[in-house]
Amino acid sequence: MQKRAEIKVYGRVQKAGFRDFIDEIAFNLNLNGYVKNLDDGTVQVVCEGDEAAINELLKKINIVQYPIRVENIEVSYKNPTGEFKIFELIRDEDITTATYERMDAAARYIREMNSNLCQKMDFLGGKIDVLGGKMDSLGEKVDFLGGKIDVLGGKIDSLGGKIDVLGGRVDSFGGKIDVLGNKIDLARVEISSEIRISRDSLRSHLDGRISNIERELALIKSKVVT
Repeated sequence: MQKRAEIKVYGRVQKAGFRDFIDEIAFNLNLNGYVKNLDDGTVQVVCEGDEAAINELLKKINIVQYPIRVENIEVSYKNPTGEFKIFELIRDEDITTATYERMDAAARYIREMNSNLCQKMDFLGGKIDVLGGKMDSLGEKVDFLGGKIDVLGGKIDSLGGKIDVLGGRVDSFGGKIDVLGNKIDLARVEISSEIRISRDSLRSHLDGRISNIERELALIKSKVVT
């Protein structure tokens, strides 16, 4: 809903850059009208526009921020006339007073920028601290991982030792197999030799028996013939 608001602001509001501050807010809220100083030391604002925008303007100008101190705000609402096309800052004082006020406004902007910069630096510092904490945590994790790797290395060395021992046992077992094989080969040779000896002895024994039989037969034959 479109409305017209006639506002009067009391406090330390003149010669402090307050009108420039109101002009900027009204511009950003798309309000039309004007702001000016009154002879009684107050600031007058007349604006037309959306009701929500006017309410936002009232919230934003109700400040205590050096060198501005707002003590009270009076507001009366009327139907909009549409007479304003823009929002303007009316300066009806002498050039010296206007210059000093603009300087005050510039000083206030610089303080705001400095304050915002400090807040951003603090925020950045907080992030750096958090990052440092994460780096410390990461370092601890790396140390912990290094410890695990060392333990794993020890286990691998121990496993390697066990494998070496097992290899020695396998070699020893292989040696025993080789010895057994040698013994089997030797036994085979001994058995073969014994078989050969027995065969030769049997042949010799049979040859002797046959020779005796042949001699006996030859003797019998000679006796029969005679």
